[in-house]
Amino acid sequence: MKETRILVVEDEVIIAMEIRDRLGKLGYTVTGVAPSGEEAIRKMTETHPDLVLMDIMLEGPMDGVETAERIRAAHDVPVIFLTAYSDSTTLERAKISEPFGYILKPFDERELHTTIEIALYRHQMEQRLRASERWFSTTLKSIGDAVITTDTQRVVTFMNPVAERLTEWTAADASGKSIEAVFRVVSEKGRVPVVNPVASALQDDAVAGLAEGTILISRNGREIPVDDSAAPIKDEKGRITGAVLVFRDIAEKKKLEKQLRQAQKMEAVGTLAGGVAHDFNNLLTAIRGSVDIAMLTIKPDDPIVQDLREIQISAERASDLIRQLLMFSRNQPMEFTSLSLNRVLESLLKMLHRLIGEDVGISTSLDAQLWCVRADRVTLEQVILNLAINARDAMPNGGKISIRTENVTLDEAYCQSVPDARPGRFVRLSVTDTGMGMDAETVQRIFEPFFSTKGPGKGTGLGLSVVYGIVQQHGGWINVYSEPGQGTTFKVYLPGHSEREEIRRTEKETSATAVQGMDERILLVEDEKNVREFVSKALRQCGYRLGVADCAEQAMELFRAESGRFDMVFSDVVLPGMNGIDLVETLRKEKPDLRILLSSGYTDHKSQWPRIQEQGWRFLQKPYTLTELLRVIREVFEKDAKTSAKG
Repeated sequence: MKETRILVVEDEVIIAMEIRDRLGKLGYTVTGVAPSGEEAIRKMTETHPDLVLMDIMLEGPMDGVETAERIRAAHDVPVIFLTAYSDSTTLERAKISEPFGYILKPFDERELHTTIEIALYRHQMEQRLRASERWFSTTLKSIGDAVITTDTQRVVTFMNPVAERLTEWTAADASGKSIEAVFRVVSEKGRVPVVNPVASALQDDAVAGLAEGTILISRNGREIPVDDSAAPIKDEKGRITGAVLVFRDIAEKKKLEKQLRQAQKMEAVGTLAGGVAHDFNNLLTAIRGSVDIAMLTIKPDDPIVQDLREIQISAERASDLIRQLLMFSRNQPMEFTSLSLNRVLESLLKMLHRLIGEDVGISTSLDAQLWCVRADRVTLEQVILNLAINARDAMPNGGKISIRTENVTLDEAYCQSVPDARPGRFVRLSVTDTGMGMDAETVQRIFEPFFSTKGPGKGTGLGLSVVYGIVQQHGGWINVYSEPGQGTTFKVYLPGHSEREEIRRTEKETSATAVQGMDERILLVEDEKNVREFVSKALRQCGYRLGVADCAEQAMELFRAESGRFDMVFSDVVLPGMNGIDLVETLRKEKPDLRILLSSGYTDHKSQWPRIQEQGWRFLQKPYTLTELLRVIREVFEKDAKTSAKG
């Protein structure tokens, strides 16, 4: 058993010695004897006793009651008074210091022993209780949820800091108030008051919660979406002594749920778009191709020419829409090369002027020393076109679009203040308009899918979402600056580098007559009837001889029946039964120098893009125009002719 150390405070020397002897016989250790309050306080610091026996009447200016108060304030040690006085005045004064015992002189050893042991036990229990209370209080104050406790009358008895922050009541102000006054909750729809869960918990003796869509009205009127639960607090006998309410701010949770629903919606859109892309692109290929053939046979001044051009424009718009959907759902394959953004812009300017119209001017300021970027040219053009069209739509009464390119080097300090930014070298593309501008709320939503500031039927709400996705895929980000009536600036940042641009042959507008065939034999494999008929008619009219099949099995039969006398296989990738890639690989084994051209309306994994790239085969994405078809076929023949000549 632990040794108990006791300090005796007694100004009568003989009595002090007697007390010390008795304590020794009872097995206690006396750490010292002090005749005055001042001496007692000094010995407390020196000897660190477990208990103090103190006479109320001491020599010097400080009596036992005052000494006990000072000891209680500085040391967690129990004090027992030994005194010859039992009058009410002395007792009332003694209570101030909260003593653990009060023994009247003279006393016997049994009484002394009992009082000391009870005092030590009581002190030990109080220490445990205080430690438990501190642990409980610290826990409640430290947890991330808000906590309020009440008594059985629903009066607030405790609030942790999180509850103070959400309700905007301090614990001191809320103490003694009803829970209904501090925790005001209403329904999200209609703002109708709802039953406080504390009342339900106390009444039903069970855990109670709030319905979904509950709003907390703070002390200052702020509205916070919350969820919570309240439970009765019970003592060791099962009697209800109060209730505890635990609640939390779920604004961020609701935001994340909304984002998840949006992501799921876009995933569904992407799946839908990918599923219909093949059939949709086949239809567009047949429509555009048939119109192109018709245009070849009609004089330019024929009245029907304008109608055919409208069909071409509509087909192109439909093609753009499906491309946007596929791009947003990440189903569009991209080919990254080293590009000059200036060259991309210069090649688009003529088209931009046609798209923007005469009432909107375009000015450019292009950095002559601009770094290159690694980018997919087609999607980068789409970014520029979408930003320009968005700027035009913000200026219904005309205005000006300014396009600027420049090199920028960003440091850590700048990036800390700009979301998504990171240090390094970047090429910055700025597109500024003099239009209506946007407020801060609109700017925050501008890249959301299907969000549009245009009227019904005037936009899909996908343009800027597609731009955002493309820029992210290129390792960049976009900043938007706008104010109502002050126009808007979009700043696109793309990683810059000093590699040389990979110059590609400029694709000039080519007439169909300039890419005529030279009696080459082509095996056409296409399962879509309308596309097959368009391509067959077009190639035959343009100087090619054809073998036509609607599936891989029929194509192999025809190939073998002709003893492989074909110069090229032009096959769709997705075919019933054996796919187009397996077909051309099989035919290549029989004729290694057979030229290959593949096509597909799919843009995701079904097109088996990696296998096509690995083999170096040319690929023509549907929908394509007659001119594109003839040009690509001619390029495949010319490429193989040059390769053979070098060999």
